Amino acid sequence: MTDDGLTEGDAVLAALLGVPVGALARALGAGWTEVPGPAHEQWFVSGEPAQVAVGWDGFGFTLARPEPRWDGVWPLVWEFAADRRFQAEEVLYEPEVLAEAAEEVARRRRRTFRWCPVCREVNAREHVHDSTGLCSRCAGHFLGIVH
Repeated sequence: MTDDGLTEGDAVLAALLGVPVGALARALGAGWTEVPGPAHEQWFVSGEPAQVAVGWDGFGFTLARPEPRWDGVWPLVWEFAADRRFQAEEVLYEPEVLAEAAEEVARRRRRTFRWCPVCREVNAREHVHDSTGLCSRCAGHFLGIVH
């Protein structure tokens, strides 16, 4: 993260969309990190845990809910539940529409988060060990489970 609170991903995504970083932040938020996705698209996620995803394919972008999963070993496999498709110029001309759409995606993702009863931190479902809500880190530390 830079001194102005922006990430390298913010600059990359804004450049792909052809918009100023400030316009990107107003319409879709900031704090974007590039993650692996399908070969023909560049994907970025925002939030901790990740709450919103944007996929750029060179023609427009898809707003999506991140749904990472474990494929038996590290690292996470990033998958995305597409919500809506937009054109880059909508960042400039329809920022309120995009902001509301991004917030709706984030709300749906946050509904899947769980609070660990041991460390009291919020975790996305891919980091929750079991139905009790115990996070993977606490399961490893207190139960000796290796993930």
